Amino acid sequence: MRVNDDRMLSMLGLCRRAGKLFAGYDLCVEKIKQGQAKLALAASDISEKTYKNLCFEASRMQVPVRRMKHEREVLGKACGIKAGLVTVTDEGFTTAIVDLADRMDEGGVQYDDKI
Repeated sequence: MRVNDDRMLSMLGLCRRAGKLFAGYDLCVEKIKQGQAKLALAASDISEKTYKNLCFEASRMQVPVRRMKHEREVLGKACGIKAGLVTVTDEGFTTAIVDLADRMDEGGVQYDDKI
């Protein structure tokens, strides 16, 4: 893993410990519908149907959705969770995570052009 990979995963772990990260499809969609979500992240190995449904819900509330290059296992280790979808509800964490992802050599996160 590259340095920015480690930093982004560490930032997600810090976000979870601060209570600003929510995991799982149902909870992510709930936070999106409540208008609390600032960013939704999807692991690389979630199903296309789940990803499409998340994108649909997020697009209704103008929440950016990003697909990470990391799998659920790596995301789970970093955040102490067992889920392929997470939602960040803090603007500061969102900015930091997006900035780190943008600085990665390979992108680290894929932008969803639908939003």
